[in-house]
This record gives sequence, C-alpha cells and structure tokens, in this order.
Amino acid sequence: MSRLFPPKSMTVSVFACLLGACAQHVDISYQPANLSKGSGEIRVETFEYLPAAKGDVEPNEAQQDKSGLASTFFQENVDALFTGALKKELGSSGYALSDGGSRSISGEIRRFSFDWVGMTGMKFDIVVHFTVATNGKVVYSNVLEATREARQEDHKLDAPSEPIELAMADCIGRFIRDAQKKGAL
Repeated sequence: MSRLFPPKSMTVSVFACLLGACAQHVDISYQPANLSKGSGEIRVETFEYLPAAKGDVEPNEAQQDKSGLASTFFQENVDALFTGALKKELGSSGYALSDGGSRSISGEIRRFSFDWVGMTGMKFDIVVHFTVATNGKVVYSNVLEATREARQEDHKLDAPSEPIELAMADCIGRFIRDAQKKGAL
C-alpha cells in the first residue's frame, strides 16, 4: 500500500528543524589573499570574540538573525579562526611572527554573522576592532568591517565557507593597508 504522507519520523525531523533551526557545520580552510608587503617582528594576541564572551553564542558559532534557517558552527572557535587567519596574512606579507617583541596586534571580534538570504543566498558580516601597540603604547586603533554574499546559481549554492573567507580576507587586508599607511605596521 502506498503512502500519501511522508513517514512520521521524517515529518517530525523536518518540523523540528524548522522550529529549532538546524545546525550546519562549516569547515574553513583559510588561505592568505592580500598582496600587501611588510617586514619586521610582530606578536599577534588572540582576538576576543565578544558575542561568545557575552554568552550570546557558543565560542565556535556564528551570530545570525533570529529568523535564521540554521545555526552555523565551525571546527574551531571563532577567536582562534580569525587570529589564525590574521597570522597567515601577516606571515604571507613578510612579517616575522613572534611571541615577544615590541610591537603587538590585538583586538575584538564584535560581529561574526552568517545568515541565509531567503533560500537563494548567504550573507556574511564581520566587524573587528584592531589595536596595534608598540612598547605597550597604542599606536593604531580602528574598527573595520566587511560583508560578502553568495547567491544560488543553477539551483546550487556556493560553498558556505566562501563568503566567510572572502570577508575575513577583505577585513584583514584593509587593516594591514590602513595600519601601514598610518605607520603602525
């Protein structure tokens, strides 16, 4: 006998997913992308992920609008993910990363948001406060942000990691160029 309705377990799963917002896991394999060149020794301190520190999200979870379709989790905590990307960009640019030295970079990740835009795309926003200090004195402080979107093409969504990686690369690249322009790097 054929069934007119899906099995009960499937209906419950779909309903729970819609009500409870499903979780998606996104693997980020960040590769340096900026073309800036620099030199000198620099220490990078772990950036604080403020939404997690406030208890709004888990340390490895992106923020999202309340109407979001799915919570987004990463293989590592957002603070480590972003700090690692910054280190890769600085190293690729020619800076020597160290645990000591007179110059350091620190900061706060104020927004790390991944949302679905309807059923046709994804949007990622990042807002980061960067601080550069030399011998303990702040020589640079700026808040930079970046947004990237990916749209559905031929009924296939781009990889969810793509807008995240592109926005992080844009934000970090803008920081490096701005800090160099202002003589902080």
